[in-house]
Amino acid sequence: MEREYTVIVNAGVDLKQVEEELTASTGSGPIPNRSVDITNPRPGSRRQTYFALTDAEAQELSKDSRIMSVEIPPDQRDDIQIGLHATQTGQFNRTATLNQNYVNWGLLRTNMLENYYGNNTTANNNFEYALDGTGVDVVIQDSGIEANHPEWQDYAGVSRLKQIDWYTESGVSGTQSVNHYRDYDGHGSHCAGITAGKTYGWAKNAHIYAQKLSGLEGSGDSGTGISVTNAFDTIRLWHNNKAVDPVTGYKRPTVVNMSWGYGSTRDGPPDNGVYRGTAWTWGVDYSADAALWTGTGIVVPTVTATARRIPIRVASVDAEIDDMVSDGIHVIIAAGNDYYKGDVSTGDDYNNSVVYGADTIFYHRGSSPHSDEAFCVGNIESQTQLDGSVYRDRTRGSSSRGPRVEIWAPGTNIVSVCSNTNAGYTTENYPDDTDYRIMSISGTSMAAPQVAGVIACHVQANPNLTPAQVKSRIISDAKNVIFDTASSTDYTNFNTSLLGASNNMLWNRYGRQPFIYKNI
Repeated sequence: MEREYTVIVNAGVDLKQVEEELTASTGSGPIPNRSVDITNPRPGSRRQTYFALTDAEAQELSKDSRIMSVEIPPDQRDDIQIGLHATQTGQFNRTATLNQNYVNWGLLRTNMLENYYGNNTTANNNFEYALDGTGVDVVIQDSGIEANHPEWQDYAGVSRLKQIDWYTESGVSGTQSVNHYRDYDGHGSHCAGITAGKTYGWAKNAHIYAQKLSGLEGSGDSGTGISVTNAFDTIRLWHNNKAVDPVTGYKRPTVVNMSWGYGSTRDGPPDNGVYRGTAWTWGVDYSADAALWTGTGIVVPTVTATARRIPIRVASVDAEIDDMVSDGIHVIIAAGNDYYKGDVSTGDDYNNSVVYGADTIFYHRGSSPHSDEAFCVGNIESQTQLDGSVYRDRTRGSSSRGPRVEIWAPGTNIVSVCSNTNAGYTTENYPDDTDYRIMSISGTSMAAPQVAGVIACHVQANPNLTPAQVKSRIISDAKNVIFDTASSTDYTNFNTSLLGASNNMLWNRYGRQPFIYKNI
């Protein structure tokens, strides 16, 4: 029996040649000896096409050296779930007090060479900036945006939110929901405010674009987002269709924030696994969650009393991000609030695996979306007292960390806007208009848009910079996190191990423009 598979080729492989071989009436080796139907040609993609294959044909085709992966499209799978990277704390700014006068503390902290907070919850400093994202397009791929919020206004009071039809602008076939421009969760509006809000954000004069992603819509809003199948192509082709800006001589740069990720919830203990090349079995090598965590880094149950949430990589999604970056789009991704170490492909833990039934999960690879060419952002804790007298910045306990996470930014107790119809967050009146709301939440979701906003300021000044050049500049100029590589297997102590990066975070600033933490 045939079903739809997406065939993803390796970077540099001629996709058209693979398509021609699969649709030919004959084949040999991994190529089926029949004509395979294309179910979705994906004209906007360089690396993947959807085909009708049997399970046996899909397994055989995956052996072809040109093929990166053959898998069920992510929006047709029931073993993984898409989710937002945020945690509700009920706190505004660096205190437990709800106060509509507080703003995003990351703006000030990221612009400090030294930590002027000391043992205080506030600092008597002004946030000074010279760039505001003018000439840059910021895309928030999330739960949507509260379209009428005053936070999107420019200096003349005109909204900077551009409510486009993604299908029309990109040329991809499809119909956008008439309710695309609303936010029934609040998460997307919050991220947009951090990146480009006039009060809470960095890129205070950038154009803002919302792409509501299917699966991230809030309660009562399902079916109003764009499918994962079309989301990345619509952004990429819209970007490619931009005309050259006569002011700068370049296209308006595109910065995309992705504060979401894939994971899989598994109940009960795993069957077995492999840790750094050594096989183990539950009940023999490990018979308790604590021992499994200490020995292999598999997180103890965090969803329910017995269920684990494990980060999942999806090859088709990651290939989409590679395509976007190749076309000059600056992509910023939240690392995730999954507690896991995320390793790089050459690392000792990259191939660690755990088995649940018929499924093998490589749990130290982090979650999709991911690209080595994009930014992967971890969350800095706002107020952790380490020595009894002075507050020092450190990685939030829930934040993914390890070599995969290259950049760290403030993501705990971040104040920004939210929607009027939201997912039960604690809110406060927006200072300039009490018909609208603000809130304070925490997570790598809040750290990533800080970096997106900083990047928007960089490409305002230098719109010709490629994603690789921007990444090199940010990482080279950021101050180093003190990082203990001698404790790479100390999973039980997140505060001092390779996973933790708990020591003082050192800052730098370039003129009056900020840089973000990096992981070394």
